[in-house]
Amino acid sequence: MSPQTPRGVGPAGKLLELSTASALTALSLVLHIFKFPYPPAPFLKFDGVGIPLAVLALYSWRTSLAVLPVIFIGLHLMGADFVGASMKIAAEASTFIPLSLLYSYLCLRRAHVKYYAVPVVIGAISRILVMSLLNYIITPHWLVLTYGWTYDRAYSVTIALLPHIAVFNAIAASYVGALSIGVFRVVSKTLGIGGTRTP
Repeated sequence: MSPQTPRGVGPAGKLLELSTASALTALSLVLHIFKFPYPPAPFLKFDGVGIPLAVLALYSWRTSLAVLPVIFIGLHLMGADFVGASMKIAAEASTFIPLSLLYSYLCLRRAHVKYYAVPVVIGAISRILVMSLLNYIITPHWLVLTYGWTYDRAYSVTIALLPHIAVFNAIAASYVGALSIGVFRVVSKTLGIGGTRTP
C-alpha cells in the first residue's frame, strides 16, 4: 500500500491519483524551461522541476518515484545529456523522499506549523550530502571525458566547486521543500487528500 492514499479508494481514487501524477509530471517538465543561474557558478541553474515532484511525493512518494523515468526521458529530450539528467533526478529524489516521509511523520500526525521546517531542513541536508558525494565521484571523470582534461586538473576543479555545489543545492532544496509543502496544503484541502497517510 502506498504510504499516502486518497480519500475514496476504488476507480475514482485511482483516477484522481493518475490525473494528479500526470498533471504534476507535465508541469515539472514545463518548469524546466525556466532556469536562473546561480551567480558564483552560472553553469548551476535553479528551476522549478522539483516543486511538482515534491508535491506529488507528499501525496504519494512511491508515485513520485514511479514518474522519475518519465522525467528523465523528458529532460533528455529537452537537451540534457545522460549525466546531467541523471544528476537532476538524483537531486530531486534526494530532496523529496526525506521531505515527504518526515512531513508524514511530523506534520500530518502532529498538525502543528512549528514542525514544517524540519522536513525542509532534512531534505536540504539529504540533497547536499547526496549531490556532493555524486559530484565528487562523477564530475572529475565527466570533465576528463568532455573537455579532455587531465584527471588531476579535473579533480582540483571539482574540489574547488564543491562548496558552490553545496550552497546551490541548499538553496534549491529549501525553496522546493517550502513551496511544495505550501502548495500541497492548499491542494489537499481542495481535493480532500490531506492527512491520509497510514502509519
